[in-house]
Amino acid sequence: MSFEMLMLGCTTLLLIIGAIPEFVAKVHLYGLNWLVNYQNLSDLPALPEWGQRCVHAQADLRASYPAFAVAVLLLAFTGGFTPATALASALFLVARLLHMPADIAGFGWLRTFASGLAFLTTLYLLCIAMVALVSF
Repeated sequence: MSFEMLMLGCTTLLLIIGAIPEFVAKVHLYGLNWLVNYQNLSDLPALPEWGQRCVHAQADLRASYPAFAVAVLLLAFTGGFTPATALASALFLVARLLHMPADIAGFGWLRTFASGLAFLTTLYLLCIAMVALVSF
């Protein structure tokens, strides 16, 4: 298995585990009744600031994941993996690992840096994937 596919798998795991802080925030405020009886969240009080940051961090990860996954899968399909794509995929995962706790803790500068790094690495991977796809 290629390193990039391993990074995709780890990012997928992060996507799943990353839902835990949002879940904890909601159970903490809304209680276990919310968990077993699905309710419209618009009828419930707003989450505290840290809970809202948990929701934002998870939403940002969900938004960036598909493009990264497509880029890695296209590279796998075309055989376009290189040492540079391995580095980019590792930087994406590191950026996402930094982003979530930085966002939840309220470290805006670190969150912005990590989000920007994830965006740039995904853009790079997609560009390389498109070039590989055109020449495939």
